[in-house]
Amino acid sequence: MNSNNYCVIMAGGVGMRLWPMSRKVYPKQFQDILGCGRTLLQQTYDRYSRIVPPENIIISTHVDYTDIVHEQLPQVAKERVVHEPAFRGTAPSIANLACHIRALNPQANIVVAQSDQLVLDEDKFIETVGKGFDFVEDNNKLVVIGIKPTCPETRYGYIQAEGEPESELFYKVRTFTEKPAIDFARIFVDSGEFFWNSGIYIWNVQAIIDTMSLCLPDMMNVLKDVYERIPQRDARRRQAYELYTSFPTASFDVNVMERSDNVYLVVGDFGWADIGTWETLYSTLPKDAHDNVFIGGKALKYGSRNNMVVAPKQKLVVLQDVNDMLVVDTEEALVICKKGNESDIRKFLNDAKMKFGDKVE
Repeated sequence: MNSNNYCVIMAGGVGMRLWPMSRKVYPKQFQDILGCGRTLLQQTYDRYSRIVPPENIIISTHVDYTDIVHEQLPQVAKERVVHEPAFRGTAPSIANLACHIRALNPQANIVVAQSDQLVLDEDKFIETVGKGFDFVEDNNKLVVIGIKPTCPETRYGYIQAEGEPESELFYKVRTFTEKPAIDFARIFVDSGEFFWNSGIYIWNVQAIIDTMSLCLPDMMNVLKDVYERIPQRDARRRQAYELYTSFPTASFDVNVMERSDNVYLVVGDFGWADIGTWETLYSTLPKDAHDNVFIGGKALKYGSRNNMVVAPKQKLVVLQDVNDMLVVDTEEALVICKKGNESDIRKFLNDAKMKFGDKVE
């Protein structure tokens, strides 16, 4: 493995669209959502440890979740868990991590990984990320892995590729579009020019710092001053943490990727899904003969189709003449509702908070 290659796993999100399984105190990335015996974070770590040296894997999470990270990944040294002192979006987090890694290794190439994704063909995935590393080692470009869309999905961002690839499989990116309306999504898919945004990014450390310095100069000037002025690692990080709360809340996609003319796309064909909603999870998991998905509990089914049931492993769930339903049973809550309308989950959560307080979140 190339000692200059690094991985940053982003594990600070809350993931409330998978409530009540994903909760603010214990979000989805720390849970065995797929029922395979490993949490999403652990699966992500396992995947990337096949690509970069394990000692070069850095976990980025919110300060409230650092203990959970250490518990689930005890092999990751404490200094390789970089926390966010406040929720400020992805741009400040990535900026701070870029400066941190450059202080460790000015020649670093970095893949930024999300901790809540499904990858079915890991060999193809490793090959794609490897090509990205080779590309950015010789080019000061930002690379995003794009996924060929299979339907007009409105839960993903879209990336428009420009013409033919300029170098092997790398297309110049023309536009980014965040979660379009269904009519636009259909146009994008029909055109053949658009790809889903996987949220997996690859670059060399100088390229991302230069790009973010153009897009978010005030924040980057503060961070660069800290990392250049303070030689001791722990003191640097403490100072960066103290200043973090003064940074604007900013999305990396909106404030950097959409503004940059330095972005290239490589196509990923490795069975990918972003596990962001119950419907997305349902669509990616294997189903029985009647299109039911069960996670966790034991099941008896009578005349029931197209359901998704999540239950504790020790629980028996019996369904009779039930169709198109989502059933999620946790220690804190039981949700039974029609499957397929993710806005309902947000409504249930908001109503529960108003009536019973924030502890239900």
